[in-house]
Amino acid sequence: MTASTSGSMPTSHPTMSATATLSNLYVPLPLTGPNALYDPHARRDDSSHDNDNDNTNGTTRSARTLRRLHLSRSTLSQSSGSSLVELGNTKLLVSVRGPRSVARCSFGKEGGLVCEVRYLPHIAIRTSTLARHSLSHDFSKSASSITAARVPRDTLSTSQDTHLLSSGGSPCAPAAFSDETYLSNRLYEALAPAVVLDGLEKTKMCIEVFVQVLQSDGGVLGAAIAGATLALVDAGVGVKDLVCGSSAAVMRTELPGSDAVKYVAVADPTEDEILQACGVVTIAMMPNWKEVTVWDQFGKMSIESYSEAMELARDGCFTMHRFLKNCLNGGSSSRS
Repeated sequence: MTASTSGSMPTSHPTMSATATLSNLYVPLPLTGPNALYDPHARRDDSSHDNDNDNTNGTTRSARTLRRLHLSRSTLSQSSGSSLVELGNTKLLVSVRGPRSVARCSFGKEGGLVCEVRYLPHIAIRTSTLARHSLSHDFSKSASSITAARVPRDTLSTSQDTHLLSSGGSPCAPAAFSDETYLSNRLYEALAPAVVLDGLEKTKMCIEVFVQVLQSDGGVLGAAIAGATLALVDAGVGVKDLVCGSSAAVMRTELPGSDAVKYVAVADPTEDEILQACGVVTIAMMPNWKEVTVWDQFGKMSIESYSEAMELARDGCFTMHRFLKNCLNGGSSSRS
């Protein structure tokens, strides 16, 4: 596949006008309480209820099950290629532009592949979530605006901020609250080995991948990788394989009626699960090539738990790969 050069493109990304329909956007409810026993085999599936926020009759998913997934392509009318990804309550839009002259790129000064991930300004972290996980650091000095209920994500502007979050009691807080620069760099590292650039760097041309996070509930990087791959193919950009990303978390569970502790790996963790986790593993890979392009690990875990988490993350990538192929072939692109 080869990319077609767009005609007249503005120098910045315009307001995104989506032609696809998003399911109802809402803030995921907190877990039952900090002292409640965590059951990895009966995880609440909030994403299965679009209009029922009390979730009293909510369904559950097992430790090896991904959240509901929805994929669609060609959702933005003013982009060379685009996609919409909904992974549970994590939802994002991806726009691809180019190849185009570096002088006309919205971001980046060099040719080749350029990636940027941005949260919408209204996306914030609930103070109740921070308090529940003992993340009490005050970001008011670096925040432009703080409300009583939420801490804006743009306050997490440096690696020092995410380190301060993790020092509050959650070793995997950086995995849940990764900043935009970190996500942008990781997205580039995941995609670069697969994208066929054909010497764009030498000709001062670039391909822009812009990800707009509409709602965040864990798994942003994996969803961004899948969405970017889908949008690149939609734009006609050549790729060696469909790059997929997935995460798994290691949870500490207490057996009822005893003091025994067990560590269990769960696939596709939500933001709350990440904050409770002992460790989180995220990988991106090209399944057909059996090549891992990104590998991330936060927290501490045993070798046995790590191996189990890696297996779940790998299986998640293969599952995502299957749905990406179905979407590109015009088949079913949703998993309930």
